[in-house]
Amino acid sequence: LSIKKQYEEALVNYRKALEIYRENLGENHVQTCGCYEAIGSVPVGQGRYDDAFIGYGKALAIRLNLFGEHNSNTAHSYFNIGVVQFKKSEYDGALVSLQKAEAIYTRELGVEHPRTVAT
Repeated sequence: LSIKKQYEEALVNYRKALEIYRENLGENHVQTCGCYEAIGSVPVGQGRYDDAFIGYGKALAIRLNLFGEHNSNTAHSYFNIGVVQFKKSEYDGALVSLQKAEAIYTRELGVEHPRTVAT
């Protein structure tokens, strides 16, 4: 299969999984959040950053609801959004998102943790 076809198939499968999770677990569940994040990651690989932003934004909203602002899971969403903003040349927004991620990672995981260092 071509890479484009693989991305399309992945997106179809993630969307099917999302519907199953939403039906059985609800919108505000960790598994549902994971599907939104996966749906966001597929377009990143294709350079479709606006589509990626939608999936990552929904994952962030769920994480904020489940874990609050100061949780490393929430930081992961801020990181993903910051990367997309950077790739879209939205440098001011990227800086804000990545600084939020870094602050949370530092507080929750410490300065030496790989996620903190990568941010």
